[in-house]
Amino acid sequence: APLPPASQMRALGYPRLISMDNFRTPNFELVADVLYWMVKRYDPETAISDEIETEDDRVNFLITIAQAMAVKAKIKLNAKRLYAADGKAVKELLKISSMLYSASRVNMMPPAEGEAEAMPSQLKNIKGARALASDITDRGARLFDLLGKEQDVRQERARALGFLDAISGNLDSTAEHQFVEKSSRELLSALKDNIENMKKTSRDLEADEKALDAKIKRKQADLERHEKRLKSLQSVRSVVARAL
Repeated sequence: APLPPASQMRALGYPRLISMDNFRTPNFELVADVLYWMVKRYDPETAISDEIETEDDRVNFLITIAQAMAVKAKIKLNAKRLYAADGKAVKELLKISSMLYSASRVNMMPPAEGEAEAMPSQLKNIKGARALASDITDRGARLFDLLGKEQDVRQERARALGFLDAISGNLDSTAEHQFVEKSSRELLSALKDNIENMKKTSRDLEADEKALDAKIKRKQADLERHEKRLKSLQSVRSVVARAL
């Protein structure tokens, strides 16, 4: 008969003592801790955030766990039951703990003659399969994003493919070649216009800079004249004051 969840967790080496009493009322922190510990025990390289402060954090945590176990261990978890964090969540935890416990029992059995040599290659194959599964997941996510943009690029792609088919199907036709030449000339003309506009802007900036420099010099000259006049008036005032 299978061991109850608490006994399985003790046998696996889980550091905390737990029982069904811990789940009579919702206890998400404990459920999250057990999940995190078991997934890391199954595959230490699995990337999981342990942030569970907000509702969004908890949902993302459970989704990441469920996806990881579905891809890596082919275990389907009910995230809704896990979120409830009560007695129903224990059944979901049992799916992982039972798998880990069974694997630990198999590892404790001495290998039969001839199996010892095969173990390193089997472990290597398991690691390779895990890496491949992770790569497939990443590529699937990128493919999903690209497919989401399909409606936007489908029409332009169809036009481009139609144009290429027309050229490759009739290399002697001049209509497509004329279109390419016309488009190239228009693009070149637009680039030339852009360059001329940039040159004009540069000349205007240089002219503005020179005008600003001249204005600054005039202001400096006016300031110097005013300073000299002020000194002259101060000298006259001093002489008049002494005379009085």
